[in-house]
Amino acid sequence: MVAKIKSFFEPLQADKKYAAFFISIILILVVKIYEGDASFYVAQFGDSYTDQDMLQWHMWLYHHVASLVVFCLIPILIITVGFKENILNYGLGIGDWKYGLGALLVAFIVLPFLVFRSSLNPEHASYYINNFPLIKITSSPAFFGLWALTYLPHYIGWEFFFRGYIGFGFKKYHGAFMAIMFQTLLTAMMHIGKPEAETWAAVFGGIYLGLLTYRANSIWYAVIFHWYLGLLNTYLCSLQV
Repeated sequence: MVAKIKSFFEPLQADKKYAAFFISIILILVVKIYEGDASFYVAQFGDSYTDQDMLQWHMWLYHHVASLVVFCLIPILIITVGFKENILNYGLGIGDWKYGLGALLVAFIVLPFLVFRSSLNPEHASYYINNFPLIKITSSPAFFGLWALTYLPHYIGWEFFFRGYIGFGFKKYHGAFMAIMFQTLLTAMMHIGKPEAETWAAVFGGIYLGLLTYRANSIWYAVIFHWYLGLLNTYLCSLQV
């Protein structure tokens, strides 16, 4: 016999911290997708640019800083002020550095081959050629270094939110398997609009980085992995220009 629901909002009743955790995920994602996206910067300031390369540089700088603020700083405030918990419990510590560095060493060797193959895919290469200022980025070591510095905040924010805040937060309630699958689902959906092959890569990457984060008990190895991947992709796609 199905239990009768007494009120319309009864199914939403839950532990306050649990409810706040899930509501915060929804709100943060929506804000990042709209107000924290490069397209928002273009809509607000794009008409004032005559140099398309400079517009692309600035819009991605905005996107990367927004990732750090929305995906990292806001969850840290929620954890420390709202939940009154230690942020180290969400993967911000060094963790098992020997395992983490060992995994990174393997990744540094393997990833160039995988990313190079991706860069040869016309759909993949054209997406980055048309949306990123690849010629300016790779015009000199100084510009590439500057791009690398501006790219890093994005990966810190991304990995902390999905692998740290969601990964470790979700694990407390539903276990590691569900946590990895949930954050993988979200990261894959965040890649919709990019080439299909990259979205599939996000599925396998989400599982791998979720496992790496749990094994090393830290997000920082996933940050370095993802940052390295992004820089490789930028450089190798630029060779297709």
